[in-house]
Amino acid sequence: MEFISERTAFTMLSDTVVKAGVSLFNAVKYIYMIADKDFYNINVKDIFKIALKNITDTTCLYNTGIKLDKERCKEMNSPEYERVLSLMVYSFAVRLPELKNIKTKGGQLNDKQIKTIYDMVLSKGAGNFENVIPDDFEEIRRMVKLGKPVPAYDAEWYKGYIYGYVPALATVTNKNLFLLGSCDILFTLFHGSLEEELESLLNSLSAAV
Repeated sequence: MEFISERTAFTMLSDTVVKAGVSLFNAVKYIYMIADKDFYNINVKDIFKIALKNITDTTCLYNTGIKLDKERCKEMNSPEYERVLSLMVYSFAVRLPELKNIKTKGGQLNDKQIKTIYDMVLSKGAGNFENVIPDDFEEIRRMVKLGKPVPAYDAEWYKGYIYGYVPALATVTNKNLFLLGSCDILFTLFHGSLEEELESLLNSLSAAV
């Protein structure tokens, strides 16, 4: 694919993936927090709407007028839960080979370009702790090359990690069940928004051949 500036394009694309991961991480915390005291005052649809409107704005949920409260999110205040951020970014990055399906005025991304963007995301802190994310970059690249459908993005890896490493969030409580149920919807919608954002960005950055 031809870009006006390849270096700038790769930086912006990799930053978009990282910011999306941060935004999802924050959105999950907000959802968990409102399940405590604000459950009947704040509609979770508003959290979804604000978070999905601009997934690269990592502070957009501050517009709700609610500040993240460590005490109300105490079950998430652990090194084990903090790893979720790195995993979220990785779960997005590993699906970057799907960008090869996007056609722009500058052509399509080739394997080398996609791998460069992927490596840039990893260099910014993304990682697959204990292989929690079942998706594999090379396998997804092979599927895309063969024209096979890539399984839909979902929250199963997140729930699996919670059950295995964050027992405080795995116990059966109204708050925990609300969180995990919301994530089933939020993760899928968030990845769809990221795909749209990356496609829009590629079209704006590509150079006419």
